[in-house]
Amino acid sequence: MAKKPSVREVAIRAGVGTSTVSRTLNDHPNVSDDARERVLRAIAELGYTPNLSARSFRTGQTNAASVLLPMTGPEFYTRLLESIQRVLEREGYDTALFPVVGGIRLKRYRDASALPYHADGLIIASLDPDRIYDGERPPFNKPVVLVDTHHSDYHSVHFDNLAAGRMAAAHALKLSRPIVFVDVQDDPGDFESPVFAERREGVLQELRRHGIAPWRQVKLPISIEHGRRAAVHVREALADEPVTVLAACDDLALGVMRQLAETGVAVGRDVAVIGFDDGSAALANDLTTVRQPIEEMGAAAAEVLLQALAGALTEMEQIAFAPTLIERGSTRVGG
Repeated sequence: MAKKPSVREVAIRAGVGTSTVSRTLNDHPNVSDDARERVLRAIAELGYTPNLSARSFRTGQTNAASVLLPMTGPEFYTRLLESIQRVLEREGYDTALFPVVGGIRLKRYRDASALPYHADGLIIASLDPDRIYDGERPPFNKPVVLVDTHHSDYHSVHFDNLAAGRMAAAHALKLSRPIVFVDVQDDPGDFESPVFAERREGVLQELRRHGIAPWRQVKLPISIEHGRRAAVHVREALADEPVTVLAACDDLALGVMRQLAETGVAVGRDVAVIGFDDGSAALANDLTTVRQPIEEMGAAAAEVLLQALAGALTEMEQIAFAPTLIERGSTRVGG
């Protein structure tokens, strides 16, 4: 295997000192155009690759961003992370993912020496920073951006879940049927996200505005299987008349739809179903849902982080994305 060229060899080829090579690699302004050109030409001719670890140690820059998030499995996070990574990679940044999957790991992440903070910036997805850092700031003196949640003390990119809840409830009310609200069960600990609390408040606000209460409200963990269990409550309501199911996420809505379909209930005619998120399964199952622009949110969070790293932001950036109702067959009750 051929020996990798050294900084000294680059300097000899370019006819400059090793300090000039170092300044060129670090984009230091105190290098003449002629010297910079000769160094870059020597690097290309020799195929020199800088030692990024050593360079990071010297400059304090890692060209990496950390993302702290609750989990990585669901489609929402896959799409969010891909959009974040796409923008950061375009600007030469690597992305390191740190799922907060339990109390032990969370305790470790409250320590300033933890791996997430060996980066130039941090994105926190869905989590409430006041909860995960026990009311304190993150142990990190570099830019922090929140995505899928918001806080006035942080740069924030989020979906307007309050407006989304109102929008879903308004559509449910148009169908003039009793409403079964399949809500998401709160996490009472550090991992509670404000997302579903805001959706719930939006739904209930809109119903109260019209003097309506849900026929039944149930709270369940997020999964298709738990949506299937919610179908029991729907069947009870169906004993009297057709109903509308308003589910706080697509997975719960899809579970209800599948369980009812397997027992001979016609979705759309006997039961209207509304979800939230507009994942790929919503389209495949003809589910009416409130779309949140996941890719746009991820890209915006990455762009805000890049602006903060460049020192271009003088105030806390607050970006809210509006919801869109996507009507499909699950609420076409006249069909």
